[in-house]
Amino acid sequence: MGGKLTGTVSRVANSASVCWDDVRVLRRRWPGKLVVKGVLSAEDARIALDHGVDGIGVSNHGGRNFDSSPPAIDVLAGIVDAVGDRTTVLFDSGVRRGADVVKALAIGARAVLVGRATLYGCAAAGEAGVRHAIDLLANEIDVAMAMVGVTRLDQLDRSYLAPPAPR
Repeated sequence: MGGKLTGTVSRVANSASVCWDDVRVLRRRWPGKLVVKGVLSAEDARIALDHGVDGIGVSNHGGRNFDSSPPAIDVLAGIVDAVGDRTTVLFDSGVRRGADVVKALAIGARAVLVGRATLYGCAAAGEAGVRHAIDLLANEIDVAMAMVGVTRLDQLDRSYLAPPAPR
């Protein structure tokens, strides 16, 4: 690409100085719904609730922040169990096909974020590409549901998943 990159990138979201007190301040200042994304432990999920968040986004941000972070799907159940019905748990990491959506919902996520698929669709074909990506995911979700024998997403639970293999 030629040229030399100069300067530094400063992002508050990735700053080591960001702490739970910042969440408390945001909660005090923001009257709307507040979702904290990037939660990868049950302890952090409970702390987030203690700081007044309305939702938890279980995500490793694509592993960009720390390559050795756990896969979000591996920690989802523990987080769902830790917060129970006290907040909404969203899942956002590693979603590549409809079966991934079904798995996350079966574990207990209330919704699954599919930004990468729509981003790729947009890059390939604009709005029509986004629609196509969403249609593909919807079809794959339907197929996955049929494979496990459910007709509605609210029928899913962990009994439809194989127990995790020992590590």
